Amino acid sequence: MSIGKVIYYHRRKQNKTQEQLCQGICSVTHLSKIENNVKEANLKTIQLLCDRLHISIEEENKKSELVRQKLDIFYKTMERLHHEKAAHFFKDLQECKEYVHCTDMIYLYELYMLRYYLLLDDFSAFEKSSRGIHKYLSKFSPFEDYVWDLLQAIYYGKKEHFSQALLFLTKLEEQAEQYQARISDYYLFRSAIHGHLCHYSLSIHYAYKALHVFQQTNNLLRMVHVKMILAVNFIYIGEFDKGNEMLKHTLSDAEMLQDTETKALFLHNLGFLYYRQGKIEESLDYYSQALQYKEKNSASYYITISFLAEALITFSQNEKAVELLSEVLDSFQDQKSPRYIELKILY
Repeated sequence: MSIGKVIYYHRRKQNKTQEQLCQGICSVTHLSKIENNVKEANLKTIQLLCDRLHISIEEENKKSELVRQKLDIFYKTMERLHHEKAAHFFKDLQECKEYVHCTDMIYLYELYMLRYYLLLDDFSAFEKSSRGIHKYLSKFSPFEDYVWDLLQAIYYGKKEHFSQALLFLTKLEEQAEQYQARISDYYLFRSAIHGHLCHYSLSIHYAYKALHVFQQTNNLLRMVHVKMILAVNFIYIGEFDKGNEMLKHTLSDAEMLQDTETKALFLHNLGFLYYRQGKIEESLDYYSQALQYKEKNSASYYITISFLAEALITFSQNEKAVELLSEVLDSFQDQKSPRYIELKILY
């Protein structure tokens, strides 16, 4: 906590001028230097200024520590995909933003807000805030540097610029273990990016590392996601029995968590398993079931549509594929989206 900045915060909050606050204690110039952290005042001067503002250094330290704890919990809720809790902490922390800017948590605060925008897939807010933060990069601590680069990797991954995301993740590898007690999802994102780039062995390698971290933190939902990544990789490399076994684990976990999104993903990947085995009818059935659990016109919905259309074409059901794709393409709003282009090619 910067006591000078805290004094400035409370002086402004109480509508006091510098002259009113420092009268009989120190000069205006001296107070100005204290508030801007240019000069360290002696403890007696600080105490007199705090007494006039009716604040306690001890209480301010406690308040600062409470905000720090809220920030840590805020990030953990996002790692665990607890959207409602994250929204609560986002609102709570926004209300004390002015105070946070008086502390050494100012950059961490802004970085965690960026993480929240990624949780919401609000890319415009992320991009706008990133531009504002970028000019302060030179003032970041090593941990804040790590968080910044990881958020850039997540952003590029979500935008499907996988090679760019991997550049950031590779840069961070040596620090990942050092900070995994505070940031636990590095290996998950690394595994997912390698999977998208068809680096199946590397994806499996990092998935097992991610699984170990999430087991330590008891992050059940993320464990399910990692198992799903492992299942898909096993299917791609032809290890169908391993893939099937891993999918069974995810179904059990999804039912325990009562998570329909994970169940939809399980059904989709089961359809993919049967497709890779040449069992087209079973594949079509599971893809169709998956769609029933997915939000229409969502990114996940379109992915299943493309897999279903490909299976229909493979099974020589071209008319059904055309009918399915035509209906979806007509309702698609963003015609520059990779999803739209992929579906158009299939059509």
